Amino acid sequence: MSQTNVTNPIAEKRLGFTITLHLFLLVGASSFPEGSFFFWLAITLGVEALIVFRVLTMWNRYKYDTKRYYSIQAYWMLIGFSIYTTLPLVRISYGTIVFWPLLIGTVLLFSLGHLLKERIGEVFVNPRKLKELVMWPTALAGIVLIGILVMAVLRFQSVHPNVGIAVFLYMLGGFSIFLANPFSLPEDRIEKLKGD
Repeated sequence: MSQTNVTNPIAEKRLGFTITLHLFLLVGASSFPEGSFFFWLAITLGVEALIVFRVLTMWNRYKYDTKRYYSIQAYWMLIGFSIYTTLPLVRISYGTIVFWPLLIGTVLLFSLGHLLKERIGEVFVNPRKLKELVMWPTALAGIVLIGILVMAVLRFQSVHPNVGIAVFLYMLGGFSIFLANPFSLPEDRIEKLKGD
């Protein structure tokens, strides 16, 4: 059978899990701190609509290249996770002296994750980078432990009652920014990184 007669399978959209995860997170991100829930819900739903639109356009473009589409879909799922988990701390800090540095730092964090995507991607695909690869689960475990400690300490301080969970979510969101960006690399670039 010739190569031209073989049809490539069409990628499944697989949006159910991504949308469910994002809806759960965006309702939480819109809920606290308390006040102006519907205002923030409208904003976060708008962001989600843009993410879903982007995933659907990528499906339309890469529906016959299943590996590429699933990689891009994972990228957008993790970017949405990052947005919705960093938002509560930024919202809690609004009106304080911390707000602008935190907002600028968050934008820089997203930019840095994008700028380092090839170096991070190389860690995941290059067999010679095993030592760096082992650091990722260790870093995640450290973030979880530090986050739990921060939540416990801030629970007994005279701060907003949700600051602890907001800091913990922010740390998870920051981690997932760096985890998400290598998924946006094209397959030919990934293959090149395997050999570098």
